Amino acid sequence: MALMQFVLGSASCAFALCAFILWMRRCDGDRSRLTLSFVWMFLALLFSSRAFVDGQLVPSGVLPPVNLVGGLLMVTLLCLYPIEVIRPGWLNARRLFMLLLPAILIGAIFYLSGIKLRQLQTFGDMLAHIGELNVYWRLILLFGIILPSALLLHVIPYNWMKSRVRLRWIRHYTYTILLISALYAVFMLTRSASVSVVHLFVCLTLAMIVTYEELFARFCIPSDCPTELPVEPVKSSSPSEEEENPLVIRLNHLLEEEKVWKNPDLTVASLAQMLGTNRSYLAQAIQEAGYVNFADLINRHRVQAFCCIAEDGKVKRVLDAFFLVGFRSKETALRSFKKYTGSLPSEYLMKVAANRSKTSEL
Repeated sequence: MALMQFVLGSASCAFALCAFILWMRRCDGDRSRLTLSFVWMFLALLFSSRAFVDGQLVPSGVLPPVNLVGGLLMVTLLCLYPIEVIRPGWLNARRLFMLLLPAILIGAIFYLSGIKLRQLQTFGDMLAHIGELNVYWRLILLFGIILPSALLLHVIPYNWMKSRVRLRWIRHYTYTILLISALYAVFMLTRSASVSVVHLFVCLTLAMIVTYEELFARFCIPSDCPTELPVEPVKSSSPSEEEENPLVIRLNHLLEEEKVWKNPDLTVASLAQMLGTNRSYLAQAIQEAGYVNFADLINRHRVQAFCCIAEDGKVKRVLDAFFLVGFRSKETALRSFKKYTGSLPSEYLMKVAANRSKTSEL
């Protein structure tokens, strides 16, 4: 139990540290870091209370109501941050109340109604009384409400032009919350300290990865960022004789006219579907069009689009422009820009400004 207490205490400190860093690095007009800081601080208080306050490193029985309500609240809070980055500004006070309402109502039923709930000491004890309403109700709460709550992210309106994340990120985050919920369910049924440690490790890993991404990888986009910036068509570098390939012609049309490269969710499979072909023929067409591979095609167009905006003098913030041309990662954007231009965005903008001043003097 001493080891369990040490693990819980160490994890609480890690959650609190993540919360503090995010609070200090919060962005004006962007609530994502503030929301994430609140979530990690809640988990820090939750795990520290288990370790140092109530002394219950594991529940006294299986399916205790207080832990079930706390689990529902935890899963709901874990969804607040991805909701904010999926649809910035969508989560207002009314919607936040509606999300927390199930945990509030269930908690009120348990604590204010005076219903006598049987104490279930072991898993076998639960099976022996599984036909009783109070046991059946707790199982419904665990498997019918807590686990499905992990799928909440998929009912949030998604618009890639405004979302700070890709669909793939939403799926990965959902799988992680499902894993956390499943581990919590097993812990509630078995009271296993080993399962609790694994559950805690997954939560802590999620906190570390998401905090790192929020600080160093994801864009901090202000709420008043324009939804569109003018982007001139980017011409393909393919020779004219290779453009006789109908697939290359259709590919160039999608790139130059429809600007599909601005969609951060664009994949090889989705592009092949747009063209009515398969991945092998698409890879061949991409090479015929003058690109190394799919990533080279997409990133080259995004960087050249950024340069077009810069030359027009319409880049107010570098990250805004990167966001609007389709990038969703600072690392990818900066690495691609350095690769194709040989300079950093700030250096490139200084060169463009110097050229514009020379032109105006002439």
